[in-house]
Amino acid sequence: MSPSPSDALLPMYESVARYFSLLGEPTRLRILHAVCDEERCVNDIMQITGLEQPNVSRHLARLHQAGLLERRRDGSRVFYRAARSPQWDLCRLIAQQVCRAQVRPGSGQGCTAGGLESVFPVESKEEASV
Repeated sequence: MSPSPSDALLPMYESVARYFSLLGEPTRLRILHAVCDEERCVNDIMQITGLEQPNVSRHLARLHQAGLLERRRDGSRVFYRAARSPQWDLCRLIAQQVCRAQVRPGSGQGCTAGGLESVFPVESKEEASV
């Protein structure tokens, strides 16, 4: 029996599934939210999220490896910031869609400040034009 056309795409499907499983962990979303607006060191991320250092470091490593975070070392401290990338844009679009699906029309609630959309903020027009 010959392989089906979708068999050739199996590695791509597996890669996409791994990527989405990365974002399926609420702890990672909390970490992304902590660094969405500004660069932060590991200690700051621990304080914001209330998580222990080994747990934070493990999740930061996975997010960095996936290309969602950039990092830099300054002496003994490591700083993380959001990597503005196509992956980040995809995450933002998904967060917006989930938020909109959860907010009832006319409820007066929005998808900004503190909502899922704030995890992956929309770039300002100035940032988008740079």
